[in-house]
Amino acid sequence: MIRFEDDGGLQKNLVPPQALWAIAVLLALVVALAFIGRTTGLGVTTFDATEREGVFPVAERFISFGAEDLAGGGDVPVMDAETGEILVVLEPGQGGFLRGAIRPLSRERRIRNADPADPYRLTRWSDGRLTLHDPVSDLRLDLAAYGATNAASFAALLPQGQSLDPAVSGSQDPDA
Repeated sequence: MIRFEDDGGLQKNLVPPQALWAIAVLLALVVALAFIGRTTGLGVTTFDATEREGVFPVAERFISFGAEDLAGGGDVPVMDAETGEILVVLEPGQGGFLRGAIRPLSRERRIRNADPADPYRLTRWSDGRLTLHDPVSDLRLDLAAYGATNAASFAALLPQGQSLDPAVSGSQDPDA
């Protein structure tokens, strides 16, 4: 309890006890609702490019990174996981966003004891959005959320002229 003593020796409560109880109840309610949302999915909203009607992949590439420690000062080759072709080599001080975007995904792989060399799926959708999906952790990054310049650094890794037709693939979700 916060108290204030004036010159007359009287004590006044700066925060009424009812307010403290109300704050405690509110915090307990927030924690309980967050727990319910996380465990049941009830009330949780998500945004996923694969769930939008009429949106389909127009280009994709599986990419992998040649170094497990993307925060280190060494060169990091970015490769086409299917052909092994080196798309770009990130020298020290280069590729800040590429390294930064992959860092939390690779941390999730370390937590799961997964192979850091497993490929990531980079997809351009028919509405122009780019997503980076980690099939190991099932995490997706909507790269447009990081700005056009940062998204362009990933867009440069996509093959030019590739077109994916959902009628041929039979699905609008390449991650299914």
